[in-house]
Order: sequence, then C-alpha cells, then structure tokens
Amino acid sequence: MPTPPMRTARMLALTFMSMLVVLGVVVALSVPEADLTLPSAYVIGGQVAAGVVIFVLCSTIGFQVVPITPGTPPEQATREGLQRQQTSMFLRLVLSEVVAIASLALAFVLTDGQLMTYVIGAVVSLALMAFFAYPSARNIRRVEASLDSAGAPSRLAEEFGVGDGPTSTYNVL
Repeated sequence: MPTPPMRTARMLALTFMSMLVVLGVVVALSVPEADLTLPSAYVIGGQVAAGVVIFVLCSTIGFQVVPITPGTPPEQATREGLQRQQTSMFLRLVLSEVVAIASLALAFVLTDGQLMTYVIGAVVSLALMAFFAYPSARNIRRVEASLDSAGAPSRLAEEFGVGDGPTSTYNVL
C-alpha cells in the first residue's frame, strides 16, 4: 500500500498528465475540420528537438534541490525533504509540459495537421512526465541523494516507501 506522501505525489503527477488528454479533446472539438494529417517535418522536428532540450534540462536541473542542513532534527529534515521533493516534482512537471503547451498554440496557428500537431507534442510531454516527474523509486532516490548531499539524512525514500534510501540510489542511477 502506498504511503500518504506517495499517494499525494502520484495524484499530482497524474493530474498534470491527464490535463494533456483533456486539452487534446478540446483541440479536437474546437479546431475546424480537424483531421489526422501529419504536420510538416519542420514542426515534428521542432517538437522532437524541444523534447530533447527539456530532457537535458530535467536531467541537469530537475533533481537539484537544496540539501538538508546538517544538525537539522530528523522530523524537520523529513518535512523539509518532502517540501523540496514536491517543489522539484512541480518543476519537472512544468518543464515537461512545455512541448504540449507550445504544440497547443501551434495547433491553432497552423493550417494543416492541427490535431496531430497537438497529439505529437502531448505524447512527447507525457513521455517526459512519465520518465522525470512521476514519483518512481528512481526519481525519489535521485531527489533524496541531492537532499542528503550535505550529510544530513532526509529519509525521503523511507517516507515514500521505496526502499532504504541513498545506499541504493547509486544502483538505480
């Protein structure tokens, strides 16, 4: 059974992810003469390139959080760790959503392949969200490694119920 912090984090991530599907329905209903033709290769290439840029950003800055100060009481360290993990997750969610939002705007500007423009951008964003933002054991342990980098234990993995923490972090990364 997932712990309360894990349930909350999953619910937040799934809410962001499901909004992309809802936006897809909005595009399908509001774009006149929406069809399933592909947009130009330039548009698809731009979406993929944007996805790669977001991938790099999430990999480099998405998991960096301020470490817990040594000497912080354990309860406070855990509380701060949970808050910083949530902030980090929101950053990764928002970064991952950029491709879909840009594709949404393009869907209303382009004349050909409007629906598929959004669908391709949403798929790229969903893949990024699933890999970087969904609270998996790998993602929780990466944040915990950053939190614990100054030497104070945050016990984040323990709070999320994903294992024994940073000792297994390096095996996951």
